[in-house]
Amino acid sequence: MKTIAVIAYSLTIEYSLTVINGIRKYFSGKNDVNLIVIPVKVPHSTLSDYDYQHWTAVEILKSKSIDAVIVVTNPFLNFLTVEELSKYLEFLAPKPVISVATPLNLPSNKYTSVSSENAYKQIVEHLIKKHNKKKIAFFSACASNSPDAEDRFISYKNALAEFNLPYDENLVYPGDFTPKTCYEYLKSHFKSREEIPFDALLCANDYMAGGCESALHELGVLIPEDVCVFGFDDTEVAMNYRPTISTVNQQIELTGEKAAEVAYRVLDGEDVPDKTVIDCFPVYRQSCGCVEKNLLVNGYVNQDGKFVKSFNLTTQLNIFGNGLNDMDTISNHLDISDSITNINNFFENLKRTLTKLHIPLFSICVYDEPVSLDYKDDFVLPEKAKLLIRIDNENEHFCNFFDAGGVEFSTKDSLLPMDVAVPASGIFYMIPIFLRKFNYGYLLAKLPTEKFPLYVLYFKILANAFVHSYEISKNEKEHALLIERNQNLNFEAKTDELTKLFNRRGFLEYGQQLLDVSNISEKEGSVFFCDLDGLKTINDTWGHEIGDLAIKTEAKVLRTAFRDSDMIGRLSGDEFGVVAPGLPVEKIKTIRARLKAINEEYSKEAGLPFTLSISVGAIAFNKDLNDLRKLLNMADEHLYKEKKLKHPERNK
Repeated sequence: MKTIAVIAYSLTIEYSLTVINGIRKYFSGKNDVNLIVIPVKVPHSTLSDYDYQHWTAVEILKSKSIDAVIVVTNPFLNFLTVEELSKYLEFLAPKPVISVATPLNLPSNKYTSVSSENAYKQIVEHLIKKHNKKKIAFFSACASNSPDAEDRFISYKNALAEFNLPYDENLVYPGDFTPKTCYEYLKSHFKSREEIPFDALLCANDYMAGGCESALHELGVLIPEDVCVFGFDDTEVAMNYRPTISTVNQQIELTGEKAAEVAYRVLDGEDVPDKTVIDCFPVYRQSCGCVEKNLLVNGYVNQDGKFVKSFNLTTQLNIFGNGLNDMDTISNHLDISDSITNINNFFENLKRTLTKLHIPLFSICVYDEPVSLDYKDDFVLPEKAKLLIRIDNENEHFCNFFDAGGVEFSTKDSLLPMDVAVPASGIFYMIPIFLRKFNYGYLLAKLPTEKFPLYVLYFKILANAFVHSYEISKNEKEHALLIERNQNLNFEAKTDELTKLFNRRGFLEYGQQLLDVSNISEKEGSVFFCDLDGLKTINDTWGHEIGDLAIKTEAKVLRTAFRDSDMIGRLSGDEFGVVAPGLPVEKIKTIRARLKAINEEYSKEAGLPFTLSISVGAIAFNKDLNDLRKLLNMADEHLYKEKKLKHPERNK
């Protein structure tokens, strides 16, 4: 079995989807390949919060189980140079690395290359002979530092020379592959139709051509009567603009298909050339006058003058088919993210959801501890991971390993434990699991179809829901341990002998741990400082034996009034502390009323000759205020204010 990974910048852009569709197309008839698609962003990216976390999935490809890697290179080059991208991927060598459209500086690299030379010569000849255009301008994208931009610019100059047209640097305009720069440049440099110095305009991509069409239209320029406009890439933009944009089809799908073929042949031990060249071809539409403006059917005229119908990418890839029929279907299965539950409930919901979505195999692997990562940091892949969830709908085998601590394996050797299950051939999708700066592990799923865009959305939401459930379950384990310690007499050194609550030492230690756990899961709550009223009077009037009974009874009252998961301790003779995660400080009135009622009940039950009462002060804790000693002092200040209101005569 060959395992080939595909690294692509996002799966929501048309170029990446088309390349991957070509890769998938080549492998569709082969039963000896696992194809793992990994959508990422740029390393250390700050384009949006935590964008940099996506790149961490690439580090997982260090695994010995990955045989070769295909890199959909060009989208990365909008942000990185070839040298920078090569540096980030150098750890993949000596594995075969096949790049699409642009070579990488790696010793094991082979690549597919798209040549625009012939296409531009055909376009220039077409403009001269069919449309009588000779002042041919070019909107460059060289500001992007992309090798593609440079190649298209050179091809433009060579095409002019081929037909003896003079190269005029004043007819070359600066751009960066975005429509905005083109639109703004034309509007700022030309004020009317009469000022336009060209009769044809070639743009480095379709988006730029769209921006130019908009600007020219506002300047009163008629397209194609005054100016013929050409784009490049043959994207949906070209088909959906009016007039539709004449462009260059660079056979994007074929570049993916050829890259897949190279990877497969290399792994079979064949001697494959370092470079595989693919020719582009012109696509003539309304913006050059070859298709009538009133024609509503999408299509183009080819080099032979024949009309060819076009289909948009959504139709070609059938993005919403087979298990993801429409947005209603997918939204119905997002209930799993509506409520935060523990991992066991999450697992049960997940089983039902993935079965309905016809997802054959699904796994979640986590590291021992979440890796805290800032955008400046280089992600260091932990040596060990644990398989936590495994859902095999093909064999109706469902495993939740959380309670058992997970199935540990070496990340250097494999993506999953080798003795759990060997995936069958097919298309897999892998993303890192992270929430804000914490990276937990990764998700690996076999897809029933190649329809990636909605899976991108669905699995990201699912990954976020998993993190919340995972943290809750870890907290529950921690809480259970703390509760067990609270009730275990073996902790005598940290337990108050009279009340069996934590003593001051135990409460400060374990209470701080509970605050730290709450901080990790970003849960807020309250700390209470409680003072039994009138203990000195009780001891002086009825004796210390009754005083001890009063303290024991009040400890029982506090246990009843608060939850089992809350931490309670006796801080001194008549003082108690409580750490209550998830309990808003605004509930203080409810707590006081509950304590008053339970004190009345338990005082009678204990046979006390008086009714117990207790004063309470409370303070909220959060990630910025979580030092237990400080919180107790602040709660004590609130308690003092309550005492002044409760016993004003003592303060005169």
